[in-house]
Amino acid sequence: MLFEYRKATMDEIDVLAQMRVSMLCEGTDYNDEFRCKLYNNTKSFISGGFEGKTFITWVATQNQEIIAMGGLTYYLLPPNDWCPGGKTAYIGNMYTKPAHRRNGIATKLFSLLMDEAKENSCERILLDATCMGRPLYEKYGFKNSNTAMAYYPFGIMSK
Repeated sequence: MLFEYRKATMDEIDVLAQMRVSMLCEGTDYNDEFRCKLYNNTKSFISGGFEGKTFITWVATQNQEIIAMGGLTYYLLPPNDWCPGGKTAYIGNMYTKPAHRRNGIATKLFSLLMDEAKENSCERILLDATCMGRPLYEKYGFKNSNTAMAYYPFGIMSK
């Protein structure tokens, strides 16, 4: 199986929003009104993030069809002793269509997102983990906390 990896474009926002709704609704029976709300709000978020350069999505394709995605949101938190610049990345929207799972696609996308965050000098990378994703994130050094898993690519700064 040949997969290609690249950043998503503005032209693909509809597909990305549909995939995110599929991800959020997997195993849950939300009504059509709620699904529509999720879809519209997701489209707005992605569009605004792409325009403002605060959000990027890497995708995996096969035969030009998007089969998996992973997103990276950039933001600042107040500087502190373990993250003096405050530059933070949040990894989310990690989703692979069921028929393509267990082929290493999510691992590759995650690696691309991690590289992107490091290249942009993020001192802190956060994510929320599902049971399915937790082993992958732990391999990269993410640690559990009460609110999210965190990783410090440059270490925790000392005082």
